[in-house]
Amino acid sequence: MRFLEDQQWIFQIVFLVSVAVVLAFLMVYRFTTRTPLEAERARAHIMLQRLYETEQAYFKEFGTYLSIDRENHGELLQLNNAPGRFRYRVEAGPASFVAVAEADLDSNGKAEVWQVDHRSPEPVLKQQD
Repeated sequence: MRFLEDQQWIFQIVFLVSVAVVLAFLMVYRFTTRTPLEAERARAHIMLQRLYETEQAYFKEFGTYLSIDRENHGELLQLNNAPGRFRYRVEAGPASFVAVAEADLDSNGKAEVWQVDHRSPEPVLKQQD
């Protein structure tokens, strides 16, 4: 009789460990994969950070910031064929700049807007889509 009790106890332990392993795998998968919208936002963050770095380098060399949009220097930074749905522009003055990324991710007519400025390279959400 004792043998059957030990066998049931071992089965329960193996079952619980198996469930825990499956749950851990699902959690790792969920937190390491991105949805297409998350990937778009991550791409926009990286692009805005690169625009910040470009503006800072230009300012160090020439003492002013450079306005950038699709028509003005867009080919130089390959903004005209940048991957993704966000569109980028930089509005610059002699002592400051604002880089903006805009996209209508859910096609409701309202754009999601992220921006960085001369004070911080970290993108800030200005308008939720």
